[in-house]
Amino acid sequence: MFRLFLMSFTPNGDKLAKRIAEKLRKDSQFVLHHKRVKRLADYIVSIFKKGHILVFIGAAGIAVRAIAPLLQNKMTDPAVIVIDETGRYVIPLLSGHVGRANHFAEQIATLIDAIPVLTTATDVNDVFAVDTFAVEKGYVIINPKMIKEISLQLLKKRNVGLTSEFEITGQPPNHVIIKNKGIIGIYIGTKSNYNPFTRTLHLLPKCFHIGIGTVRNIAFQKLNDFFQKTLKEQNIAVEWIGSLSSIDLKKNEKAILKLANYYNIPFHTYPAEKLRQLENLFSCSEFVHSVTGVGNICETSAYLASKHGKIIMSKTVNAGITLAIAKENWKVCFDKSQH
Repeated sequence: MFRLFLMSFTPNGDKLAKRIAEKLRKDSQFVLHHKRVKRLADYIVSIFKKGHILVFIGAAGIAVRAIAPLLQNKMTDPAVIVIDETGRYVIPLLSGHVGRANHFAEQIATLIDAIPVLTTATDVNDVFAVDTFAVEKGYVIINPKMIKEISLQLLKKRNVGLTSEFEITGQPPNHVIIKNKGIIGIYIGTKSNYNPFTRTLHLLPKCFHIGIGTVRNIAFQKLNDFFQKTLKEQNIAVEWIGSLSSIDLKKNEKAILKLANYYNIPFHTYPAEKLRQLENLFSCSEFVHSVTGVGNICETSAYLASKHGKIIMSKTVNAGITLAIAKENWKVCFDKSQH
């Protein structure tokens, strides 16, 4: 769920902000905040650092001066969008690709019948933007400096290679050629040190899903220690985790919520009846069943979250905590489906 902050500075800006908010509230992907801002610098610091979407309604110079001291790099800076107070133009100012400012700007422009003003080279030249693809499809970009090299080749209409440990579906973009080696190309897989091309951009999918079961009020430190130990033993980076999951009874479990928030991993829960349908696939505990109505929480929830993938680590128990890991049957999709 995206948090989008609308900031206005004039009565006309307030009216436009209200209009945008009314239209965006129909879209469940947004949690909206609007404020008539007076002390702008103080207001945006925490918002910016948390990676939320910032929409300034007013002069571009106001936004530029406000965000300038906060800029870090293109991989972590959030989406910043500017809209003139008449609602004529919507300009993605920062993080057009990784932060998806271009995407949100076009979405807002459509809603208010405005003109999106895109300035990123790949977009204005209708060239495949690999960083946008990575973010939309759920990949971790290991070496982001290679993005510029890939984009430069494509802008010059030169071929770049693509190889993957996963099945590739759909038609790759123009000048992206499937092959196993070469001078420059993209590798999609879970081998972070594998370099099939002399200059390789590594995209690692968030294809691992962790199911969690705990006793009530488990200590965060205990859960975090076991979580880190498990990932280290399985040789899985936390960035590759697509989700944490459990039973609905645990949707407010503080330690799990803190873990999800700390590592910025989505946390999903499932009703007992849905998990119970999968009990026959895994070993079950009579005690857990008597308490929760399900004999196995961690494996069933991981299996569901991975879209019926493969359990690569069965239920592992440690001091009131059970963890299981499932690997999604990932596909590299160049079509409208997610993956």
